[in-house]
Amino acid sequence: MKRKLLPFILLLLYTLTANSQVDIELYEQFNGRYDFTFVGNTLNLQPNGAGVDCSILTSSSAELTLNPDDTILRAYLYWAGSGSGDFEIQLNGQDVVASRTFPVVFTSSTDFIPRDFFSAFADVTTLVQTTGNGTYTVSDLDLTDVINNDVPPTQNLYCVNGTNFGGWAIFVVYENDNLPLNQLNLYDGLQFVPNSIDIELPSLNVIDNIGAKIGFIAWEGDENIANNEVLSINGNVLGNPPLNPSNNAFNGTNSVTGASDMYNMDLDIYDIQNLIQIGDESADISLESGQDFVMVNAIITKLNSQLPDATIELDDITLACNSLVIEADYTVYNVNSTDLLPAGTPIAIYADGVLVATTQTQTELPIDGNESGSITITLPAGTPTDFELVFVVDDNGTGTGTITETNENNNSFSVDVSLWMSPPFQQLEDITVCETFNGSGIGIFDFSAYEEELKNSPTDVVRFYTSMENAENETDHITNPENYTSNGPSQIIYARLQDENGCYSIGAFALHAVDCLFPDATISTNNIEKSCDSRIIEVAFTVYNLDSDDILPAGTPISIYANGQFIEYTETLLDIAIGGSEDDVIVLTIPGGIPMDFELTFVVDDDGTGNGIVQEIDETNNSYSINVSLVSSPVITGLEDIISCNEGFGLGTFDFSDYEQSLKQNPDDIVAFYLTQQDAEQGINPITNTSQFITTDNPQEIFVRLNDEFCYSVASFLLYTKNCPPQTYNYVTPNGDGINDTFFVRGLRNIFLNFKMSIYNRWGALVWIGDHSKEDWDGIASEAKVGADSRTVPVGTYYFVLELNEPDYPQPIVGWVYVSK
Repeated sequence: MKRKLLPFILLLLYTLTANSQVDIELYEQFNGRYDFTFVGNTLNLQPNGAGVDCSILTSSSAELTLNPDDTILRAYLYWAGSGSGDFEIQLNGQDVVASRTFPVVFTSSTDFIPRDFFSAFADVTTLVQTTGNGTYTVSDLDLTDVINNDVPPTQNLYCVNGTNFGGWAIFVVYENDNLPLNQLNLYDGLQFVPNSIDIELPSLNVIDNIGAKIGFIAWEGDENIANNEVLSINGNVLGNPPLNPSNNAFNGTNSVTGASDMYNMDLDIYDIQNLIQIGDESADISLESGQDFVMVNAIITKLNSQLPDATIELDDITLACNSLVIEADYTVYNVNSTDLLPAGTPIAIYADGVLVATTQTQTELPIDGNESGSITITLPAGTPTDFELVFVVDDNGTGTGTITETNENNNSFSVDVSLWMSPPFQQLEDITVCETFNGSGIGIFDFSAYEEELKNSPTDVVRFYTSMENAENETDHITNPENYTSNGPSQIIYARLQDENGCYSIGAFALHAVDCLFPDATISTNNIEKSCDSRIIEVAFTVYNLDSDDILPAGTPISIYANGQFIEYTETLLDIAIGGSEDDVIVLTIPGGIPMDFELTFVVDDDGTGNGIVQEIDETNNSYSINVSLVSSPVITGLEDIISCNEGFGLGTFDFSDYEQSLKQNPDDIVAFYLTQQDAEQGINPITNTSQFITTDNPQEIFVRLNDEFCYSVASFLLYTKNCPPQTYNYVTPNGDGINDTFFVRGLRNIFLNFKMSIYNRWGALVWIGDHSKEDWDGIASEAKVGADSRTVPVGTYYFVLELNEPDYPQPIVGWVYVSK
């Protein structure tokens, strides 16, 4: 069972999702001495069917025949066919373009292929009224692109299952004074079977069922398929045998002409006099088909009707500013009716759904008659400014009518209403200008910009007045708001803002003429005197009164700030004339918490709290700032004592010229050396031979002065001598030529005062002994005769032992010396 049921379920789901239809609904209603007829024809050459010839025409004709006293009221053209549609055709050679279309998709249960079908609508009333009885030909309805005879029927999408068709029909409403009063309802859309469709026809007013009939415009019905094809109304099967048997309602026939060769279209009319009941307001149409594919395009009902049809229109509304009372002019109509509308038909008026007034018609209205009336409505408090006003005829105020009508759904008329309120008035700012001259008490004002600023709409009108009375009465408005001269130091101006409805609001603003002749205090610093290693500075400054219109008074406060911290206060001494200035000097002590580099700010017209006491032209230019750096003496670093060899009596030769560059902190610094601190402090008598300086004391203090851009520092270092190892010269020529006549030892005499020198020959014999008290050895033996000539020693090498007798040199120095003539 499950395997058999699943394909059926899938088929059902596919059919439901693949089919699309256009529901049939009421399109138009006609009430009067009216009836209807059809004229139309098919484009098929023969009934369609699987495998048969697939030819189709692009034009066909039909005859319209009305009685001579019939007058055409409406004529609507419907055309339909296979495919997605041709919506531009011709009727009697005139172009017709669809104004409404009805596209559908049908999926066959045999091949599951979705196929497009269409119907189109156009109002051809004018053409048919002009033509009247005669032949009507529809042409250029070309469906050959989808129904192509060049393709074998077994391959064409529509021919293969016999759904190839095309056709047209004109629904004609006509009037005849001999007809009873009838109501015609036209319903259209595009719904199809198989398997079944149910269509409700609303808006019926059955008061007499005599002569009642129903007509159908349908497409694609087949004469040869009569498989349970049943058309019913209110459960009653419709039939009109032999033209329309009850089991094959749509079989290619035309009830108007009796034709049975319409080939896949039907224009059928049925008598339903005994199938509806008096009092019915709707009818149910049911169509079933077990096989035949049928599309219902339009349904028309004709019922005898003798009823009025009350409608209402609002002609005019009169409003008053800031009022809840409105005047309304309206007209009640009885058109599209079949009976008189009685006097006393109630009328209810609603504002946003709230009943606000009632009235009634005054006279009996004939068919197509009307009655005009007026009513004064007082809206309840709380009614919004914008609301919907609704007039409902045949409404007693409870939403209930008292008159049965042909159409119970067209009794109301609504309009959006906006009450007239005084336009919103924005508060205007007072205007202040300078007096025309000092003490004049008047000013010249331009308040013309307010004219546009006040407007809420471009159509608003703004005018200015000098009194409230003038503004209220619209008299003597100001004509020159762009160049208005006030009548005193303060004057009130009244502005009247009026909208397009004549509603107005009045507001006021003040004009003030003030003294604008003010000084303009500015300040600048000229020179700042600073002292080395001091937080006291002397600042010269100037207070100006430039670009001003008045003197700057004496006593104008001046506050001084360091890095934003208040540090001092002073005042101007004298009145400063226009364009003048005043110079002054102030000594400032910079607090210890302020860094060496800081911003110094002078503010004129500042009492130390950031507030001024003098009104000025410009209150934003009172300050002057300058970056200040306090100066301090440079720090001398890297200065070390210097030690050199004792050259006698504790004195020596020194080179401290490198300090001249190494002590500099900046390239422009100056370094100089002095023998005394006093000379260094005064910068006099500098030492000039810093690379060959000979000391006069041991140690000797040298003073150095380092000058930067602003300050100087003085420091000192010591020159020390020490006893360095003596240096011997190993060659003696005692011949009296003044060169090497004696044995010279550099760094010995006047340095090692306790030395002892002993000289020996090569055999170890002591030749000479000397000390600080004796002259240097001149080659003459003092202890033993060595040579033949006097006491002078022979040429040769001798050895010496030099005892320095100093703690730093405990060991004797031993060496040799060569004596030559």
